[in-house]
Amino acid sequence: MHLVKVAVIGDIDSVIGFRGIGMTVVTTDDPLEAYRIIEELVKKQYGVIFVTEDLAEKNPAIIEDYKEKIEPAIILIPSSRSNEQFALRYLQEMVNKAIGIDLLKEDNNLT
Repeated sequence: MHLVKVAVIGDIDSVIGFRGIGMTVVTTDDPLEAYRIIEELVKKQYGVIFVTEDLAEKNPAIIEDYKEKIEPAIILIPSSRSNEQFALRYLQEMVNKAIGIDLLKEDNNLT
């Protein structure tokens, strides 16, 4: 059985709790450093990397350089330092791109 390595990158307040469930936790407030950390984790064959939305919003390369790749999966999570809902907007964009429907739109009439 192949176990996937999982990491989380972000400010300490947002990510420290993930250590308790066995994830590799890397704390940074610097979007450029976050990108370098992702590159290191890729070399170490991490399959899933959670990144706080504030880092991804400040450095779009975090998403753009990996969104077409199968591994690692870069998944945005909310940050204690951001309430912009960048992660939600990104998820809406990816779902819409994948299936052609904005499933997260509030006024969808899918019934």
